[in-house]
Amino acid sequence: MKNNLGSISLLIAFIGLVIFEILIHFHILTHSGWNIVKAGFEAATIGGVADWFAVRALFHEIPIPFIKKHTNIIVKNREKLTEGIVDLVTNKWLSAEVITEKLSEVDMASAIIEFLQNPNSQKKTVGFIREIALKLASELDNPDFALTIQKMLTNQIKEIDLATPIGNWVEKAVNNGDHNKLWELLIEATEKSINNAETKDLILSKLEEAINEYGEQGFIKKTTMFLAKKTGGININSITAELLYKTNELLVEAKENPQHPIRIKFDTWIIEFAQKLTNGDENALGVIDNIKNKLAAYLETENTIPHLLRNWKNTITAQLENEDTTLMQFLITNLNRVVADLQKDKEAQIKINKWITESISGLLTKFHNEIGNMVRSSLIKLDNKELVEQIEGKVGNDLQYIRLNGAVVGGLVGIMIAAVKYLIN
Repeated sequence: MKNNLGSISLLIAFIGLVIFEILIHFHILTHSGWNIVKAGFEAATIGGVADWFAVRALFHEIPIPFIKKHTNIIVKNREKLTEGIVDLVTNKWLSAEVITEKLSEVDMASAIIEFLQNPNSQKKTVGFIREIALKLASELDNPDFALTIQKMLTNQIKEIDLATPIGNWVEKAVNNGDHNKLWELLIEATEKSINNAETKDLILSKLEEAINEYGEQGFIKKTTMFLAKKTGGININSITAELLYKTNELLVEAKENPQHPIRIKFDTWIIEFAQKLTNGDENALGVIDNIKNKLAAYLETENTIPHLLRNWKNTITAQLENEDTTLMQFLITNLNRVVADLQKDKEAQIKINKWITESISGLLTKFHNEIGNMVRSSLIKLDNKELVEQIEGKVGNDLQYIRLNGAVVGGLVGIMIAAVKYLIN
């Protein structure tokens, strides 16, 4: 009904004009006042026809000589229309400033928190993170990746300055007594080593070897050692036991007393070496460089990095198999903790909103022309018929009211003019 409203109003105006023209012409209506009514229908017909032409000319070509070139306006001016729409959308409706202003009114942080608190959304988020982690893990043993990591580590090991930080750290640790626990562990390990049967047998064999070598140095020494063994003057087992006892006694003293001469002497040597490292002593630096070079050579020749990466891949893949593994539970627990902390931290929410707004605004500024390009591309894809149909489909009903208003307003104006003329005459 609405689509035909303009045509119905024009038809009513025209029929009214015809009826009153006939009635007046054949003197059925003789009073001069009826001319005012006829004038109203006449003006309404003219207004309706004029607005029909205007609306029709927007969308279609009207085959009237000389006038035809001013019809089908949308099709003939579609390039201007397209650029006008692009300009309006890009620089007015969806300008970077307008979008940024609207974004600043949106509490994105709260929306993110609400999303992550929803069990289904959280499950999807964890699943998404899991898929990314699996994809990354699957590439860990890639030969090219392993080679890249190996080269990076090797270059870093060779180029990094380890001497200065090691020197500073060692000197500080010794001065602060942080190494005392290491001393205790070292002494305990030494105690265990010297008190086992293998150590005792080794000392016995070395003493026996030393006595034999001493006896080979001359007749007198050989005779002396022979008599000492026969008379019991030398008891290798007793000597070994005494040596072990005194060594244990020395170790206990050193373990219980941080100021023991042995520990102080060794600490002094360590500090001196650390200071040499810090001051760039050539010999001290040579020790560190030698360690670095051996480590780099080991990484290059022993297939260490590929082996480590394969182990990491297998471990990570296994940990990502389901949500019950240690890694996945760690991920879920920390995700919940982060969400809970974020919900309480209003300052952090403000920062997140600011960061999101600034990031999107930056992207909008950089790619803002793409909005216009999308609108332009969409309009270009339409042929003339589709373009007219889409526009007419959206505004057609409103244009029918324009035609109706043209007929009504024209009729009223016609009545007013005829009435004034009637009163003057």
